[in-house]
Amino acid sequence: MRSRILLVAIALILAGCESSSGGNDNGTMDGGAPADADPNAPDADPNAPDADPNAPDADPDAPDADPNAPADCTASEGRCIDYQTRRYCSQGEWQDEQCPAGSGCVAGACVVGACSDECNLGDTNGGAHCELYDIDSSSWVIANAMNSTHDRARVYTQWLRRDSLAFGGVGNARYSDAPTYNNVVYLGGIGDSALWTGNYLAAEALRLKATGAADARANLIELVDTLHLWFNVSGDPGLLARFAMPAGAFHPATLGDMQCSEARVFCDVDYNGSQYDYIGDISRDQYQGVMVGYALAYEALGSDDEATRALIREDVVELVEELMKERTVPVKIVVNGTPLSTTNITLRFVLLDSRELNDGSLELRLDTNSLENSNVLGFREFAPNMAHMIRQIPGFGITPDIRRSGTAIMLMSFFQVALKVTENIPAYASRRNAIYDYYTAAQGEGGNANDWLEIAAEWVYTGSCGDGYYGNNITMEPMYNLVRLETDPGRLATIRNDVLHGRMWNEFENTKNCFFSFIYASTFPGASTSIASDAALQLAGFPPPPRVVVAVDLRSTAKYLPHESGCTDQTDHDGAVDVADRVVGDFMWQRHPWGLFSLPDLAGTFPGIDYLIAYWLGRKENYISDDNEGTCLVWR
Repeated sequence: MRSRILLVAIALILAGCESSSGGNDNGTMDGGAPADADPNAPDADPNAPDADPNAPDADPDAPDADPNAPADCTASEGRCIDYQTRRYCSQGEWQDEQCPAGSGCVAGACVVGACSDECNLGDTNGGAHCELYDIDSSSWVIANAMNSTHDRARVYTQWLRRDSLAFGGVGNARYSDAPTYNNVVYLGGIGDSALWTGNYLAAEALRLKATGAADARANLIELVDTLHLWFNVSGDPGLLARFAMPAGAFHPATLGDMQCSEARVFCDVDYNGSQYDYIGDISRDQYQGVMVGYALAYEALGSDDEATRALIREDVVELVEELMKERTVPVKIVVNGTPLSTTNITLRFVLLDSRELNDGSLELRLDTNSLENSNVLGFREFAPNMAHMIRQIPGFGITPDIRRSGTAIMLMSFFQVALKVTENIPAYASRRNAIYDYYTAAQGEGGNANDWLEIAAEWVYTGSCGDGYYGNNITMEPMYNLVRLETDPGRLATIRNDVLHGRMWNEFENTKNCFFSFIYASTFPGASTSIASDAALQLAGFPPPPRVVVAVDLRSTAKYLPHESGCTDQTDHDGAVDVADRVVGDFMWQRHPWGLFSLPDLAGTFPGIDYLIAYWLGRKENYISDDNEGTCLVWR
């Protein structure tokens, strides 16, 4: 009995309540036979190493080319410098051109009757203010967040940047003066800031792809700089911080979770010639937001942005190379405060946290009376089959497989992002080949992408009454990277047909989850056009900012009858509550869609990252049209 209790405890602790397991890593269903190869998939894998096996690789330790040197360009490249100036490539050199009267710059081209934003609404620069300009009438207009979905995105960005950013990271603003909402006294959610800052980066990258807006590019570069700091401030390779700030820096609002007395907060840490305070104890879900942001940002940037792309490349490659390492480390096991043993175990897919090590050992602390008080110190893991670790602990050699589909999807996606950001980069050729070889052919416990895909194909949502629904978002975001970037025809067919379509979409089809719908519609070739159009209509009902925690009571609303049996205040799970009527939460797409009742908290708000990422994905894929075309944000 004691062994069984310990086994359950170890499994739950390593899974982590905020990890990618959610309700998705407990599935044991068969994935089915692989589907036929996707006819639209490439004939050959472009990630494969060069054909000449004897060709020398570039020195893996050699630095990238000087990012500040003038970048070569190709004829297809173009960018917007401001609302009416485009930069284009002519004979391998950059040239600037001011667009004719009545035209503006959109996606690097001069377009009649259209333009893209050059600044963030409400920003000031010296004596200039960022305001909305109508290029057709040559007049200044007011942004209408109530009636225009584009203006709604602009105003959400204004609120976010004004009140919900602290030292570059996203939080949840709490006010002392509701309903005027001018005085922020507290920023909550800072302990999850890496996740939401990464999602904000993703939204700005999608906006840059959709519009070419100069301010989207500037915001993107700032966010990458922030996340690059967070990826490196701990000093441990690949170990992301939840949030970081200059040591002891002043912020007018109280920053929740950011007290140096807390065990997971590390203060006065030296990094790159300065000192920082940061929140550690990272969990897997924080990585999925950053990695989707990094991948989309890298794709949105061009050759003129190599300095920023180099930062992304550095962080992603270091992360994946750490996960590739096999290492043997001592683990101390402590049960109810009593040390039991120290044993050496061999680990793959882990990141070590040196500040949590106990005399060089990992530590597994178990409280059999309260699993909430149990934890693991010294590493974070991304193991698709957690039993490979547990079996090495004395007494647990017969532990059955603990296969986690969400983690398998996340791990595969990390490797694919690493292959993407090193493509055609000579200085990384040797390291890229090593990543590719590991991904496709690694042997031993843990295996390679083909083994991970077998586990991914078992995905199933097992939550009851919406429990653990957030795990679906933790899986869907890396799935978006994986299904876009995987190039092997066989694996891609399985990912698309068996996992995304056959399992995930069957679960989400009727949930009115606009973000998931846009991901599915843009990556599954057979998706019905009505999926994206229905999602666009739902997203149009997303309320304008500020995103206040208002009361919701739909328990007697006819269209949400009958209620789900056995679930308190939830509509029948064959349908979902409309986006316009939803219970207010931090990120709508990670909260279940069936809730009918919630109490108000009028001082509390959320930053609207959920609207921004869904809206700009819809715009980038042309599922949503610009309903205020011809207007752009301009310095006045």
